[in-house]
Amino acid sequence: MVTVKFSLMGALILIFGTLGSFFAGSAWARQDIVPGSRYTSARAAAMSDAYLPLGDDGPSGLFYNPATLGRIRNPQFEGLNLSLYANSGYAGMFNIDFYNVASLSGYLKTLEKNPGTFAGAGFSVIPSAYMRGFAFGVLLQSHLGAVANGDGTVRYRSVYQFVPTVGTGIRLAGGIVRLGYSLQWVNQASGDFTVLTSDTPLGYNQGLAQGSGISHNLGFSLTLPIAYLPSLNLVGRNLFGVRFGTFSLLPLARNSIGAPANEPASYDASFSIQPKVGGGSYFNFVLEYRDIFNQSKVSALGRAVFGAELSLKDHFYLRGGWGSGYPSAGIGLKRKGGEFALSWYSEELGIGYHSLRDVRYMLQYQVRAF
Repeated sequence: MVTVKFSLMGALILIFGTLGSFFAGSAWARQDIVPGSRYTSARAAAMSDAYLPLGDDGPSGLFYNPATLGRIRNPQFEGLNLSLYANSGYAGMFNIDFYNVASLSGYLKTLEKNPGTFAGAGFSVIPSAYMRGFAFGVLLQSHLGAVANGDGTVRYRSVYQFVPTVGTGIRLAGGIVRLGYSLQWVNQASGDFTVLTSDTPLGYNQGLAQGSGISHNLGFSLTLPIAYLPSLNLVGRNLFGVRFGTFSLLPLARNSIGAPANEPASYDASFSIQPKVGGGSYFNFVLEYRDIFNQSKVSALGRAVFGAELSLKDHFYLRGGWGSGYPSAGIGLKRKGGEFALSWYSEELGIGYHSLRDVRYMLQYQVRAF
């Protein structure tokens, strides 16, 4: 019986790989050069994105692995899911005008006083509702960053997204096998530009590529009902590719230069175990290989990640990980009405493994009605 299930896993990898071979591209919907979830969970970030088998809420299922939607048992309305992050560059130049970070022209003087330092910050909010086998939500987020070059120019990177999404998940063989699908309507404005500081108007939203496209995502999970609950997970993102048109449900850019570049399909796989330590506590250990077919052209070391989580009675969590050659860590608190998490992690903004590290600090707060 186990042989049959592993054959199913192989067949799914073959199917996902065949679909992905028809499409190619070079633009991702997030700043890290290895493609992944558009939504960033503080829990996942603390584990270096080694997160495919662990999602137990609607947003995680919609964006990380739709198969985990099959784990949801009770209806939930998550009216508030707010994340805030800042990078080490912004933290290092923190001063009285810190609130201007979202305005390129308003923050320019601080950038010019710290030439060569990349300052970045962002937020996301995703209200959602989910129940057994079904979820929907709307992700609104921005990732902004800039650096003054000391020669009268400033480089800025911007990603704005508005993503209505819906997904479903099913359980087979008593929950041993789970399958899931999510559809994301990605409305995006993004760009990376170097301009003169004297240019007007000057803003993060100027001259961006803007448009929308549909993203199809599939998830598969196999969890064996034996000691340590070993689990294999596979996710295919952007199946058939995301082809952007110039229409946007929520226009976020000014003086747009056209639609964003199309995004190719990508595939992630993971293996995990869950040893129990007694007293209602347990570990999660996850080994994940991102972007299996290497659309990102990043070395294998840059795409392999490891994450660990210690759960103390499902109330307090200690987390850590290693991904893209960088460590990560975090803590979490969980109660019936919501969760709070703090994470320290890194994203790779360069052109390859260990080329340009961006250290980030994230705070996430989730409030649930049921």
